[in-house]
Amino acid sequence: MGEKTMKQPVLLCYNLTGEKMQKIRLAAMRLKIRVRPVEKAEYAQTIAALCGAEDAYTGAGFEDEMLVMANFPAGMMNMFLGLFRRMGIAPVALKAMLTPTNAAWDSEKLHEELAGEHRAMTNGEGKEHQG
Repeated sequence: MGEKTMKQPVLLCYNLTGEKMQKIRLAAMRLKIRVRPVEKAEYAQTIAALCGAEDAYTGAGFEDEMLVMANFPAGMMNMFLGLFRRMGIAPVALKAMLTPTNAAWDSEKLHEELAGEHRAMTNGEGKEHQG
């Protein structure tokens, strides 16, 4: 844990294609964020490992667009999401920052958690989930 080198900001992208993906890449490039599309075969890997080793995933997967922002320095997430809006990129409902908790999850688990939170918020049940 003694390494204090700045890791490059990484954006994990799920089920994003075409013009939307191109615009997201452009926004990320402007802020020097490395874009890492995640394939279904990689869903078994922990979120933390998705910048490394390859383990084939054989589960059902999911179709939702999802973004994971890792190693973003203070303020970068707001800058990136602001750029997202200014460039007219349609919102991606499922978004997360890499945390010590979700770093150990695989993509399915993260998707399950984010989708659950998103449903709770859109159903107006998000009050007990302020954090």
